[in-house]
Amino acid sequence: MNNQNLFTKLNEIKKLAEECLESLSDTNIPKNKQTIKKEKKKGDITLLIVNKIKDLDEFEEIEKEVLDKSSIPKRVLLPFYICHKYFPQQGLTTGDVEKITEQLGVRVKTPNVSKAITGSLWKYLAGDSSRKRGKIVVYKLNRKGAKYFESVLKLKEIGK
Repeated sequence: MNNQNLFTKLNEIKKLAEECLESLSDTNIPKNKQTIKKEKKKGDITLLIVNKIKDLDEFEEIEKEVLDKSSIPKRVLLPFYICHKYFPQQGLTTGDVEKITEQLGVRVKTPNVSKAITGSLWKYLAGDSSRKRGKIVVYKLNRKGAKYFESVLKLKEIGK
């Protein structure tokens, strides 16, 4: 077999393989779309919270009292407070808090978020289930946490 003949046959095989892969991927589109939608939805809420924080009139106060200080509990409570105020049906996981703080420029890694929650913040947050290693828990800020965070910012209400 000469090189030209071999090259032609390999191109035919390549086209056939691409057609097969394309037809196989058509059957899996609904499953992949669902996965993408879930990831998009989760990414959207973190982006919404970050944008909401940056758009607040009190952003300078938040920067001064929370972001510019090295207090991890305050940095962790900030996304929960914004979520409590503006997105009351939405809870956050420790991974969400890491993404939000990273986008704000003061990243708090997931293990440190977990330590802060189990340490001093457990009384300010309500989880949807009990904490177990490897299990994802969705947290929401309770009323006591909202009052505490407002006192941190020295504001009666944020955004009004």
